[in-house]
Amino acid sequence: MPRKPRVFTESGLYHVIVRGNNRQNLFHVPEDFETYLNLIQKMKSDYPFHLYHYCLMTNHAHFCFKFMSEEALRKVMQRVNITYAKRFKKRYSYVGHVFQDRFKSFPIEEESYLLECGRYIERNPLKAGMVHHLKDYLWSSYPYYAYAKSDPFITENPLYQNLGADLEERQLRYREYLEVNRPYENFIVEGLHDPLT
Repeated sequence: MPRKPRVFTESGLYHVIVRGNNRQNLFHVPEDFETYLNLIQKMKSDYPFHLYHYCLMTNHAHFCFKFMSEEALRKVMQRVNITYAKRFKKRYSYVGHVFQDRFKSFPIEEESYLLECGRYIERNPLKAGMVHHLKDYLWSSYPYYAYAKSDPFITENPLYQNLGADLEERQLRYREYLEVNRPYENFIVEGLHDPLT
């Protein structure tokens, strides 16, 4: 049965998810995380896009992208995953599929949901019980927004400026926005999807 073609939305905004085959780890050591992020960064020379938020877990990863073209949507993650899989197989003498199917891309129709998408993505380590505080997780965009940590991979979310008059206020409000628990955290917000289904 042929795959459904990806639909390019007018907004160009997507929540993208990649998973390890059979839920196996994609990233074992810091160099693995760095390699994957650097591969994404290198794609900017071929395809224009913005990466607003990301979180690399051990066996999957989440991204909030704005792609400027349909070709970028199709090619960026495809090429990154192919290249990473080759390096992974060589490094770990691995045979078989590295990724589970092709990457998933969920359109974000309204820019107003960008911060909510970022919140979902960056809370993953907390929800998985990997850390007690989001600031303790190294492989996400959270430190950029919450503590102004330099991050060469990030294009600042355009809604971030709305959180406060100055950087200190924006950081404080962002930390509060992400750290407060909600009764149900599966990203059920009008206009968005539940990526866990």
